[in-house]
Amino acid sequence: MQLRRKLMAGAAAAVIATALTGCGTTEAAVEPANEAPAGQAITVLDYQGQEVTLENGPAKRVVALEWEQAEIFTSLGIDLVGVADVAGYTSWAGNSVPLSGKPADVGTRGEPSVEAIAELEPDLIVGSASSVPDAVRGQLDRVAPILLLGASATGTDDGPLERMKYVVDTFAKTVDRADEGKKLFGDFSDKLDANARRIAKAGAAGTPATFTSIYESGGSIVFRLEGEGSLTQGVLDRLGLQAAYTGKVEEYGLASSDIEGLTEFPDDAWLFYWANADSDDPVATQLKGNGVWDGLPMVQADRVRGVADGVWLYGGPVSLGLFSDEIANVMTAR
Repeated sequence: MQLRRKLMAGAAAAVIATALTGCGTTEAAVEPANEAPAGQAITVLDYQGQEVTLENGPAKRVVALEWEQAEIFTSLGIDLVGVADVAGYTSWAGNSVPLSGKPADVGTRGEPSVEAIAELEPDLIVGSASSVPDAVRGQLDRVAPILLLGASATGTDDGPLERMKYVVDTFAKTVDRADEGKKLFGDFSDKLDANARRIAKAGAAGTPATFTSIYESGGSIVFRLEGEGSLTQGVLDRLGLQAAYTGKVEEYGLASSDIEGLTEFPDDAWLFYWANADSDDPVATQLKGNGVWDGLPMVQADRVRGVADGVWLYGGPVSLGLFSDEIANVMTAR
């Protein structure tokens, strides 16, 4: 098992861990207020609906403790002063949205370095629900305001794409980039609409489809299915496709399955899996020859595709837009 494969499994596991930490919380599903003039205090809401205030106006020095937040701020034209696991971001998300400037590495996702962050003298620290351990929250609170907010969190009736819009608008407000935020999400929305039209024109609208990560655990192959509430299924829905997996999901819209669980998929379903050119293809190396796998209608009909190599699918509008392009290309190629 190569390093990148283990990283992918770890990434999926980290998403679940983050979700469990945030369980029982809700993100505020309201539109951010109009921008405050430069120098005037700005107040926004975090994932718990708690107010976070920037007393001195728009943030100039921002530290991102999660790659989703790092991608969105970079997409808004912000040079971050610090990012958690810069090398990891560069490997997983940097192909879609390369970091600008020269942000300092401030520790790992979920284990930030208080000392490294304090040295940067930020005026805003952003992350997701589990980015700041309780043991260091008090110390970081003395460094700068902390805004924990992510599009992946569940717990409200809002869909994942609506949550993403709120996150983009909120982040844009903190750095005086409201127009850039509207354009960022607007371009993403336009791309989804265009790809949906392509799929409809090809006669593929309504096709069942689900995205998964495939990895090995304890000698068994595990399918981390992304169902209702996940960002990827939100994109597939917007493209006019139906969910092939409709079973129970955990936080973040994720569910685990073995090969037998895939027999419940509709006969005309498509399965998209997270590809990684730097490691062995699990379909070719670990699943081929398995009787249950080979007998699946979607396998026999060649409706399984690896996609999103080099795209961070727990990221922002740019990454999810690239994912939608790949899905549309597959669905219109037949």
